[in-house]
Order: sequence, then structure tokens, then C-alpha cells
Amino acid sequence: MRFPARYAFLVRPARLVGGFLLLLGLLLFGAYGYVHGGGNYHEVEKGVLYRSSRLSTEKLEHLVIAEGVKTILNLCGEQPGVAWYEGEKSCAQRQGVKFISLGLSANTPLDAKQLASLVAILRDAPKPLLVHCRAGSDRTGLVCALFVASQGGSYRDANNQLSLYYGHFPYLGGKSVAMDVSLRRFFDTVANRRVVSQAEAR
Repeated sequence: MRFPARYAFLVRPARLVGGFLLLLGLLLFGAYGYVHGGGNYHEVEKGVLYRSSRLSTEKLEHLVIAEGVKTILNLCGEQPGVAWYEGEKSCAQRQGVKFISLGLSANTPLDAKQLASLVAILRDAPKPLLVHCRAGSDRTGLVCALFVASQGGSYRDANNQLSLYYGHFPYLGGKSVAMDVSLRRFFDTVANRRVVSQAEAR
């Protein structure tokens, strides 16, 4: 298709923009493959908390043994009869690992009760703890952010666990922004509680 002569000056900028968008798409696709191809496995705090996507039974068992994992926190919920879920339960039983399943949605902000429940698990579960959801990006990112926050980390430090580096993409209308909302809600609640406790101490 040929542009009318009067629009010829637009051809070069259009090609540049198109090339840039293509390159950006390839980079994002490559980054996604790199992150998720390796199980999205990362150390949050050595000997305490690890994160990943949903792993095969073989990879999970290898990780449990290698890191001495004592608790697996599955954020995909109970799914009896489903191969990956039964494999994960069997792995936990064989290795004497505590297995906790919570059904969370990456597209729905968590309420105060759910946030408190997660913080309690992070505090009380035998360590090291491995947390995962399907991709290890959104729900897992929130739980790891809550861990950082509960250890006294800043909002910025906690929010680093919910980043594109781990595959979290809450942009362009993405519903996973619900996890960012949940983290902000947690920090707002903690901040309010500190203000009240400081006022009561006076």
C-alpha cells in the first residue's frame, strides 16, 4: 500500500514506532519465557522463604531436598484428583513436609482476614517455607511482599516482590493489579495500627 505523497513524511516515524513495538514485544516474550521456563524459582531469604511457580513433582521434590523445605504453601487451593496437586501432596508426605493449601485469586483484592491469615502462616509455619501459585508471579509475589513487610521492610522493599522481574504485569488494565491493591491495603492497615498504638502509649 502506497501513502499519498503528502503523507510521505509519516512513513519513517511509523516504521520506527513499529520496529520499537516489535522489539519490545520480543523482549517481553523472551523475558516471560526466561522467568517461567525455569520454574520462576527465587530465594527471598536464604533458609527461610523461597518462591516458585507450580513445579513438576520431580522438580518440587528436588527443591524440597536441596533446600531442606519444611512447609509448602500452595496458593492454588485444594484440587483433589488433579495430577499436579496429588503429586505435590505425595511429595510432601514422602518428605515429611507440612502442606498448606489456600485458594486465592490473583484478580481479587484480599480482605483483612485473608491478609492476617497469610501473615500468621508466614510467621508460624516451619521453615524453610516454599510458596507457589500457578505462575509464581502475582499471588506468590503478594505473599512474599507480605513476608518482607512483616519483617519490617519498607513498602518499596515489599513491592519489589511484586515486579515485572518475577512476571507480575498489572498494567494496561490487567486484573492482577488486585495484588498491588492488597499490599497497599496491608500497609495502610499496619500504619493505622501503629498510629493508634503510639497514641495509646502516651
